[in-house]
Amino acid sequence: MVKYLAAAVMLKMFSLNKFTRSSYRYLGNKFGQKKRQQQNIDMYVNRGDLLVQLIKKYSVFKDGGAAVELGTGWIHWFGLYLALHNDKKISLDLFDVWDNRQLDALKGAFNKLSCQWEHDTSKNTTQRNRLSSILSVNSFDELYRIFDAKYTIDNEGSLAGYPSTNYDLIFSFHVMEHINRDSIEESIEHMFRMLKPGGFCIHQIGIDDHLAHYDSKASQKNYLQFSLTKRKYLFENIVQYHNVLQGDDYQNLFRKKGFEIIEIDRERCDISRLTIHDDWSNYSREDLETTIFTIVCHKPANVNG
Repeated sequence: MVKYLAAAVMLKMFSLNKFTRSSYRYLGNKFGQKKRQQQNIDMYVNRGDLLVQLIKKYSVFKDGGAAVELGTGWIHWFGLYLALHNDKKISLDLFDVWDNRQLDALKGAFNKLSCQWEHDTSKNTTQRNRLSSILSVNSFDELYRIFDAKYTIDNEGSLAGYPSTNYDLIFSFHVMEHINRDSIEESIEHMFRMLKPGGFCIHQIGIDDHLAHYDSKASQKNYLQFSLTKRKYLFENIVQYHNVLQGDDYQNLFRKKGFEIIEIDRERCDISRLTIHDDWSNYSREDLETTIFTIVCHKPANVNG
């Protein structure tokens, strides 16, 4: 638990004020870019494949359409991965709360994908040409022109600026858990508004203890040992904020705003060695064991606005 506690202290310190938060982002970009250029992309490919499978399963883009990726991050991986694999051309809105784009890291990741595709006979000429175009760009603006994409930054994380009933899909990977508890209901309400009748939300949400990413000896659901109040004051931070909402919480929030839930999937861990605090007693064992929660929601076709 030493690394777990050290990470908690470090992230608390980086969260102290505007200057320390800016420093955290600067250091993350400066020293993280090289690491990201060297990282294994298999996890990203697997998650991208899941997104593509779900898109095809529910025929989200029968005649093309428009999508919004929330929390598009350093390399726009999932939005571009979707564009590579979709038969019909789609327009992309890429949304984030701060600008941490890194073109070299982006091209490095997609160059690794290109190497994986060398002997993959399932990829067609259109897909290969699209991938080649990513590797040839010299700027993000050029990339956005090629893929009919728009990049938006809103430091408050508000979706209020997006038009209503305009999108076929809103999706994210490991982003929803970082939306503040006080504003997540409003964010889901905007998603419902933004979608066309019959549109879809697909979100994969990290419900695991994010401080445990720094300490392999800590349980993936280590925070269950603490009260919500104790966790907030001792372990919660701003720069890597985690709302610790559980799977049932998300289902209830999406249903409350009018969505139909059509599919969920859970990755789970063993919590038998943890002493669970009473604050978590209202959740099912299944919910408490969940580390990654994937949810597919549908806006009813007969609903406008």
